[in-house]
Amino acid sequence: MTPHLSSGLQPARSLLADDDVFGDLIAWRAQGLRTALVTLVAIDGNTPRPLGAQMAVAEDQRFSGYLSGGCIEQAIALEACQVIATGRNRLVRYGKGSAYLDVQLPCGSGLDLYFDQGLSADVVERIAERRAVRLPFTLVTDLVSGESRIEEMVHETGCVLSGDAFRRPHLPAVRVLLAGGGPALVAIAVLLRVAGVDMHIITPDDAVRAELSARGIDARGLADVGAIKDDFGDPWTAAVLAFHEHAWEAPVLARILTRPYFYVGVMGSRKAHETRLAQLRELGVREQDIARLKSPIGMIGGAKSRVTLAAGILADILSAAKAAGLVA
Repeated sequence: MTPHLSSGLQPARSLLADDDVFGDLIAWRAQGLRTALVTLVAIDGNTPRPLGAQMAVAEDQRFSGYLSGGCIEQAIALEACQVIATGRNRLVRYGKGSAYLDVQLPCGSGLDLYFDQGLSADVVERIAERRAVRLPFTLVTDLVSGESRIEEMVHETGCVLSGDAFRRPHLPAVRVLLAGGGPALVAIAVLLRVAGVDMHIITPDDAVRAELSARGIDARGLADVGAIKDDFGDPWTAAVLAFHEHAWEAPVLARILTRPYFYVGVMGSRKAHETRLAQLRELGVREQDIARLKSPIGMIGGAKSRVTLAAGILADILSAAKAAGLVA
């Protein structure tokens, strides 16, 4: 019997959750629901989604993620529910060359999707463990036997279909250390939350903390640079400084630049940046670390409102993340 998708079906809770569906899949399985992981394993032509894009589908018809420009997600969810019901994995072609003549892709491409309802509890547990401590991993799936395994990621090489095995690397989610104060910091935090970016916010400004709290966003006080935890700065984390008062910048940056953040941006004028660089050199910060700084930041030139400034900074962060291969 073909399952029916309810009209109450809801998309993922945040934008970035569509690119990292394991959060929902793990949560649904913890609720006792059976699930399917659907992966784009081959592309014939062009597509708006990259190789390795995924959807997670639960037996109660919820799904997260997307594999096209919106053309086939409902059909994919229906197929996934059937796969869950039968307990047998499937490799299905959509679009060009597909047996499903009623499901068309306007781009004219063909997409091969693997429907996997058989992820073992051990594999899902190991995925959850690695996500919790931000360790990258590779999910290797045999498209014939349906067996999957987790491998340590030594060198991230992208998604590869080799013989019957599809190798799909998974990186920790992009997150942001946001330090500073004033109206711009609040706006940046609001947009980051809408996008689904995890944040760690530190500010010496009690009024800013109060405004963020009123918006449901947590922030810690900044009394000294010890508030910046060394283990927070990893290659999948960006740091943004948005101080109205610049006295905090040099000591905070000196601490941040000891860690491998993929992006370190500082709000302010070019003149303020020259002073900032001189202060960092006085503190003994290495030139190769100073060279990592980006200032001014934001992709909307001459922004004079906090919304345009924040939107430009979010775009700046995501552009750097895409260049580093962290987002699609």
